[in-house]
Amino acid sequence: MEFASSWDKSLARPGQYLSTHSENVSSYASGFGGKFSVAEFLRIAGLYHDYGKITPAFQEYLKGERESVPHSILGAKCVYDNSSAFLCAAEILGNSIAAHHGKLYDNLALDGKTPFLGKLAEVTDFPFSLNPDFMNVDVETLKAEFDAVFNAVSNTDKAFYASMFIKLIYSCLVDADRLDAYLSESGGSFVQESPDWGALLSKLEHKLSEFELNSEMARLRRRVSDACATAGSREVGIYKLQAPTGGGKTLASFRFALKQAKLHNLDRIIYVIPYLSILSQTANEIRSVLQADDKTVLEHHSGFLPEKADKPENYKLHTDRWDAPIILTTQVQFLESVFSAKGSDLRKLHNMSRSVIVFDEAQSLPIKCIHLFNSAVNFLHQVCGSTILLCTATQPLLDTVERPIRFSENPFIADCDSAPERYRIVPALTAAGYSYPELAGFIMEKHTSSTLVIVNTKAAAKSLHEELKRMDAPVSHLSTNMCSAHRDYIIGQLRCLLKQNKPVICVSTQLIEAGVDISFECVVRDVAGLDSVFQAAGRCNRHGEFGKVKNVYAVNIAGENLDRLPDIKKGAEITRRLFDDDNPDDIDEYYRLYFHNRRNEMDYPLPDGGTIYDLLSKNVQGQEAYKRRKDKQGIKPPVLLSAIRSAADAFFVIDRGRTEVVVPYGEGEELLASYLVTEDILTKRGLLRKLGKYSVSLYQYQLDELSSRGAIHSYGEIVSLARGFYDKNRGVDIEGSHEFLCV
Repeated sequence: MEFASSWDKSLARPGQYLSTHSENVSSYASGFGGKFSVAEFLRIAGLYHDYGKITPAFQEYLKGERESVPHSILGAKCVYDNSSAFLCAAEILGNSIAAHHGKLYDNLALDGKTPFLGKLAEVTDFPFSLNPDFMNVDVETLKAEFDAVFNAVSNTDKAFYASMFIKLIYSCLVDADRLDAYLSESGGSFVQESPDWGALLSKLEHKLSEFELNSEMARLRRRVSDACATAGSREVGIYKLQAPTGGGKTLASFRFALKQAKLHNLDRIIYVIPYLSILSQTANEIRSVLQADDKTVLEHHSGFLPEKADKPENYKLHTDRWDAPIILTTQVQFLESVFSAKGSDLRKLHNMSRSVIVFDEAQSLPIKCIHLFNSAVNFLHQVCGSTILLCTATQPLLDTVERPIRFSENPFIADCDSAPERYRIVPALTAAGYSYPELAGFIMEKHTSSTLVIVNTKAAAKSLHEELKRMDAPVSHLSTNMCSAHRDYIIGQLRCLLKQNKPVICVSTQLIEAGVDISFECVVRDVAGLDSVFQAAGRCNRHGEFGKVKNVYAVNIAGENLDRLPDIKKGAEITRRLFDDDNPDDIDEYYRLYFHNRRNEMDYPLPDGGTIYDLLSKNVQGQEAYKRRKDKQGIKPPVLLSAIRSAADAFFVIDRGRTEVVVPYGEGEELLASYLVTEDILTKRGLLRKLGKYSVSLYQYQLDELSSRGAIHSYGEIVSLARGFYDKNRGVDIEGSHEFLCV
């Protein structure tokens, strides 16, 4: 059947013509692609992406006359055939179009099959004569754009960059398509506004000028901040900010970012923090200093927004797109977006271009992700034109590994050699390790006014807290078994007690090591990686308020099981080695030993012996399987060899299989009740965000145990915990029988 005559009459959706939608998407996508000089790739992708909707079957579906019919693969087949003179472009465009309502296909799968080409082969009868002038493919221009990107990179990067390039094209297409659909349905218009970086910078510098310089630490913060302001005038590049804990890295790095964004007319600032628990407090600090609202400073919370919420496009638009001037997100959200294959995740990737991306606490990166992270950062700088800043008190040696970050010349942007000495690390390990009663006794012996104890596991925190309670110690507890509202309440109490110089002991997991501005006279740290010991030390005499240098004691707990925490376990082994050599302060030596010992784990190893890095580059496993295939007669291998979907399916930063559970603390139950009866989508959005502060992430085995006790209630996508299973001191307790707490 010939469809050319119906192009202008066909619908993309009720109320919008297909020709209008295609031209809009082409315009938006090519505008996005123009930022990294691939406008023609995206112009073509936008025009072809919904070509399949012209079929009578799809038009009947829109009228409700039949079930849904596939359309994406038809546009993919058309663009592939029309650009096959340059197969790299054909595969990139075809895969992006075929997957634009789902997730990218593997070009070459682990079993040697070719999923994308196989999908195309399913299309056997389709006319390709639609408006040849309108749908013209200029293969030479596509080749020139492709070559301009890949001729500028080294051979060692090309294969990995090819996977990232596919994702970048896909990101632009998916965002353009969904943006136009949203605007069509909402009646809105797309206006890309440039942030007034100068005004925001002036507000920040005015606020910084009000800070008093009444201590050595305050004067250090000013020096760090001024150095970052000066460094903001550098070229777009990849840089490091190393400053001691309490050195004002957050505001100093924002000063650098604002200067960079203003000087180079960049689109946004993306601030990546290690833990979800400190996202809101960091965002609130930035909003306060910049006098900005949540449209300017956008938090991207992951994990508590139901995927099947009613019309999520109405309230997920900005977090899906990352189009605000300043984005705050988590390390997990960043990594799982970049290494996803889903359109819903990758949609935001193109908005990471022409940005300043600040990674706070860069040392927290899991060892398995290092090479993936390094190469992605290099791509974001080299291809996407973004400036990258890695901030930490303990800069990992990411430029010394096999696949290094390519830092700019003279990458350090601040000199902190003259930082005041506030603490000393004192190894206090024993041959057998401390039992909990022994450790409690050690803590009470060292405790004078205020003591922070950081342990590696929630089980250790619970046991030590119970032991200290038996000794009538003034002890508080912090762990991720407590919802964030509960943790915030406890931290607030601790700050009040510390301010009043009242005795206090806090037993916490490592959640307190990053982003929590709190200071104790004494710190005890269960032995871990030396970087974690340094982070813990940052809570000791943080502002020099306790006068002379104070002690940070490293201890070891008898029988501690860290098998599920290999990064901590192996880091602790290296730290012990340094302690044995009487070298407890050499963080560079720690990283040299740690990275050397784990050099074979940085490509993200998989159980079958392969790695995710290989799947996204040369895909040796897929190539070998293809050679062994007996059914490949007549099937040509793809030019691009990556297994993007397989890599995405295998990738996770932290353990999968966890569920957010609303707990009976504070307003949790009341908010949940309101959410369940509210119809207005904007009201539900606000309630859902608030519920995130009253939820705890639980593993499936924990849910199963709680369910067996009748402690779990499900309301569709929302799960809640029954009263009696939330302890007023320690949060979720599977054994139950606790008095209901409402604070």
